[in-house]
Amino acid sequence: MTTYLIGMLYHEPETWALFQQGIVEDCESSTGIFVDAKSTDEAKAWAEIVAEALLRKSNDDDMLDWKGLGYTCWLEENPDNSDWRHCLSFFQTVRVGEWPNLDAMGSSSYSRWTKENGVEYS
Repeated sequence: MTTYLIGMLYHEPETWALFQQGIVEDCESSTGIFVDAKSTDEAKAWAEIVAEALLRKSNDDDMLDWKGLGYTCWLEENPDNSDWRHCLSFFQTVRVGEWPNLDAMGSSSYSRWTKENGVEYS
């Protein structure tokens, strides 16, 4: 097994509403998850399932189609040199088939984490 950092796109209701009103041009949020898997493809496939669940939970809408909205996941090939190097400990680690705590993955959780960990970001 190898541990892969997989990034994922989704949206949250506040930014989605602003996007729908034409107030902002970008409504996407991103987060990541470390996935223990046999391959990159397996890790990404599980992350896609998690991302759709996160999208649905964040928006309280079990009908949202993550792929249909054009969202994607990607492999962060070198996490220690990525734009996320300052927050790697925020990301949960799961095995394929194991659910992360979705409540701890969104923007509000990240904001709390930065305050608790003295992390400054722009």
